[in-house]
Amino acid sequence: MAAVGHGGEGVPSAADLDRHLAVGDRLDKLENRAAWLDAEFRIPGTEFRIGVSSIVGFLPGAGDGAMMLVAATIVYHGMRLGAPTRTLVWMSIVLLVEGIVSVVPVVGDAIGILWSANLQNVGYLRAREESLDGSTNWVFVLLLASPFLLVVVLLGSLV
Repeated sequence: MAAVGHGGEGVPSAADLDRHLAVGDRLDKLENRAAWLDAEFRIPGTEFRIGVSSIVGFLPGAGDGAMMLVAATIVYHGMRLGAPTRTLVWMSIVLLVEGIVSVVPVVGDAIGILWSANLQNVGYLRAREESLDGSTNWVFVLLLASPFLLVVVLLGSLV
């Protein structure tokens, strides 16, 4: 890293410090969102915590779907922060597992309370905080878009 006015090695520049603080602030906001989704309220008489996601997930119909969309924003912000592709794929798998399990009435909701996928995903980002460079991970964007592009190509070949 460049030095701050001294020419010494290993001293972060002012731009590096600003970037690190900005990434840290964004991760703090994502942690707040994840806690709101997964652990906002303590169940009285227990140590268990539930979040808005668990409460809304009990609503029949669109409850789980709506919460999955909100949870997907954490993966999206991880992509925007420049998280490694492997981390983003793992975060997506965690989200997918929660989505599949949450379809099972009551049991899925109970597992969702214990699973805390959003807190896990922010934890993966926090563990890689030093490597987040703020750039969009285009490899992940292409991986995410590839199934949709394949459908478009297949539909185009049928016409």
